[in-house]
Amino acid sequence: MQDHSHFSPDLTNTENEAPAARNITRREVLSIFGAAGVVMIAGCGGGGSSSAATSTGTTTGTTTGSTASATATPEGEIGPYFVDDSTAGFNRSNILTNIDGTSKQAGVPLALKIYIRDTQNSLAAMEGVQVDIWHCNAYGVYSDEANQGTSDQTWLRGYQISDASGLVTFTTIIPGWYQGRTTHIHLRVRSKYNNASSTSDGSNTTQLFFSQTIDNYINTYVAPYNTKGNNSTTNANDHVYTPETEGEMEIALVGDYTNGFTSTFYINLPIT
Repeated sequence: MQDHSHFSPDLTNTENEAPAARNITRREVLSIFGAAGVVMIAGCGGGGSSSAATSTGTTTGTTTGSTASATATPEGEIGPYFVDDSTAGFNRSNILTNIDGTSKQAGVPLALKIYIRDTQNSLAAMEGVQVDIWHCNAYGVYSDEANQGTSDQTWLRGYQISDASGLVTFTTIIPGWYQGRTTHIHLRVRSKYNNASSTSDGSNTTQLFFSQTIDNYINTYVAPYNTKGNNSTTNANDHVYTPETEGEMEIALVGDYTNGFTSTFYINLPIT
């Protein structure tokens, strides 16, 4: 099987759906209920919660948005790269390689913990929820995409079923970027509220983001990301980060660029 870890085409943006209008934003709801803001080591990086790198390459912080409130997690578009991988091989926590263990993807390690909670049941943990994850590699390339030369590759794709505490965990890397989008991770959350699985229905999908400070540092200084340089699309002008998810889906990182980072985030269902 060919290794496409270093395949880096010039991708064009195909995720330009118009955001749906809302009468009141979740940020306004949080303001009304006095939700606590984020506490950071250093200054913010472009909206929502923020993590900042220190001179030692360490960052820390707390997660905002869904963690601190009972408001439902905002919907983020499904995008063009979802593949319904509801087969046994894709039910896995470590998504760094193809299912057969080949083509391990290089990048800054990320251990991601996601808790699923029920906003219609006092934020009770939700067991048995399928959480799909997919994102590009450090070069901005997705697996299993013919136009990117990665057909039949399965790295950086998978799903987990939430346990009794509502938890799913994924071992992955911080993604790179491609033209027209800021750095992001896709999630699909299939539950009793919405079990949609088609490639066109994004009513149960959302996206996770990173602070602009982290994005800039990685793209400038950390291999192999720095082979592409900085991304002209930032969180501030990404068409999903604010217009769709309202800056609430930025994850906080604890760790460093050498040994990797951990992050814990909360998804409050139903996604709206």
